[in-house]
Amino acid sequence: MRKTLLSLFALVLTLGASAQKATPFSGHLDRSLEAAQQRVVTLAPKKVDLQDNQRLVGYYTTDELAQYGSGLASFGANDNCKAAIDLTPDMLEPYDGMKVVAIRFGLCYALHKSRVFITPITNQGLGLDVVSVDVPSTVKGWNTVTLSKPYVISKNQEFFVGFDFAQKAIKNGQYYTEECYPLSIVESGRTDMPLLMYANISEANGGQGEGWYNFGTGQGNLSIQLVVEGNFPDYNVIPSNFNLVSALVDTDVELSVDFFNNSKEAVSQLDYVVSVDGVPTDEQHANLEKAVATGANGSFSAIVPGIAKVGQHNVTVEVTKVNGHNNLATNKVAKGVVAVAKTTYPSNVLIEEFTSEGCGNCPRVAEYLHTALSMADQGRVYAACHHSGYQTDWLTAKWDNLTGVAFGNSGGTFNPAMMFNRNEAWVKGNANKAGLVGIPANAAVITATTRAAMAQPANAQLAIQVVPNADGSKATVTVSGVCNEAFDTDNSLLTFYLTEDSVKPHRQSGAKSSFRHMHVIRANNSTWGEQVQWEGNTFTTTFDVNIKAAWKKKDLNFIAFLNKHNESKYTDNKIENVIGVTYNDAVTGIHGVYNDAENATVVGYYTIDGMRLNAPQKGLNIVKMSNGTSRKVMMRK
Repeated sequence: MRKTLLSLFALVLTLGASAQKATPFSGHLDRSLEAAQQRVVTLAPKKVDLQDNQRLVGYYTTDELAQYGSGLASFGANDNCKAAIDLTPDMLEPYDGMKVVAIRFGLCYALHKSRVFITPITNQGLGLDVVSVDVPSTVKGWNTVTLSKPYVISKNQEFFVGFDFAQKAIKNGQYYTEECYPLSIVESGRTDMPLLMYANISEANGGQGEGWYNFGTGQGNLSIQLVVEGNFPDYNVIPSNFNLVSALVDTDVELSVDFFNNSKEAVSQLDYVVSVDGVPTDEQHANLEKAVATGANGSFSAIVPGIAKVGQHNVTVEVTKVNGHNNLATNKVAKGVVAVAKTTYPSNVLIEEFTSEGCGNCPRVAEYLHTALSMADQGRVYAACHHSGYQTDWLTAKWDNLTGVAFGNSGGTFNPAMMFNRNEAWVKGNANKAGLVGIPANAAVITATTRAAMAQPANAQLAIQVVPNADGSKATVTVSGVCNEAFDTDNSLLTFYLTEDSVKPHRQSGAKSSFRHMHVIRANNSTWGEQVQWEGNTFTTTFDVNIKAAWKKKDLNFIAFLNKHNESKYTDNKIENVIGVTYNDAVTGIHGVYNDAENATVVGYYTIDGMRLNAPQKGLNIVKMSNGTSRKVMMRK
């Protein structure tokens, strides 16, 4: 079951003297009734007729249009609305000195009139329009406005390009009419650019009055494009920088390099040179699985030869040839970092399930998960359930609001659904997927996916100790971790969940009377986790968790995991590793103790209830090591 929202959280865009500053805004862009019942459906109309010396420029450069529209009807009628895309200096760099000869925009409902504009961004903010052309009437579909005087793009420039529209707020019964949803938003092209709207949003609706608002990134792109004319090189491929990539000593690593094809023809093969810390290696060849059309984005796999030295290394990938011809792009080098380590750790898996009591298919898929978990290694595979995606229910809490990132900021969410370590790789082959989640066909699929995830090495490992107080109303949780040289400690967060099994539903659709909710998150430290304070390659953190009397202790589970959080790039939210322990097992000591004892020393002795000792005592002692681990030691005398 699906639900479509463009954003649960939008951002107010303020342009200051030095940078764009965004502040949180609670609101969403409306979709038509048809669009709210499914993911964005796009149409591919007749291809735009371009001359050989012309290219489309925008967040996406195909002819796709949304079948069903979007709008701002819930914020009231407004004749002064605008929609725009922000073309940054990096995006405009390849077109320095070239001419904008036309602006085109796509609509799902024709406007009585409009206007297209280009507005530069200066050090003082938004400047005066340098292009402004009235459009007396529009059509449903693409509208192309030819400029009587072409606009010349200059180096290091940034500007908004967009169109005006009158927002209607007319209802037929309880629903807004079709004309209230004129905007075409498609799931194509870039996923990291903002959806910009000029509107008048009152304080009562969470806004700050009239101004530009950013409705988030990666939720689909407005159908706005430039037609740029110039002397384009025949073979012109522009690669994008890549994130930190992990590798083992002397082991080749494969990294994915995104690129934009601005060549005269589709690209099917590339040649490239990898440089490590400024030292180039031999030229390599890559055949693409699928040809990338002119004006489209693609990716290829580049092989970085094994690096002998531990630590972080600056790596570049230069695209030298396109289809056997020299790459004539102005910028043909992608930059990134490869972090090299000498050891890795076993990967545990956190399965996060999306469900709700209004979802009739959820009990069936939940049973798949329970079956798979019953056969899994209980010390390696953990589960937590978010009551969100399609509807909410009495168990929905603030920490269940993961849908924006989990579903790839696509605007379309659904349940039942699952994600595995918040890693897109484990659902890529799923026929029913969005972003990081997919719908498993059966328990065997879940088992196979978890085994594949466990087979991949991790760059960090965790241990957990839980000490309940005497009456069970509180527990002290200690989480320790160790990482290798490749782990990104600067962007590591620790998230904690306390879950409960066997929770009786209020009214679960599609379930028998015996159905019970499993893995319900009862408490956590933060929706996206809290920054880890590393000391070298280890950390230890301790916090208290309140336990309500109504929660059944035998069904409680304590789960902690290391993760990243990147709202603008959903693929950059992976869980590095996870550890957990049940309440009943907690009293027995430390769980998930990792092996890093080579240089570890004892830094403290503790009783089972957490009191520090001056020296070990007879009986069970908790021994804390310098590498962040803890151990149980029985002293006989």
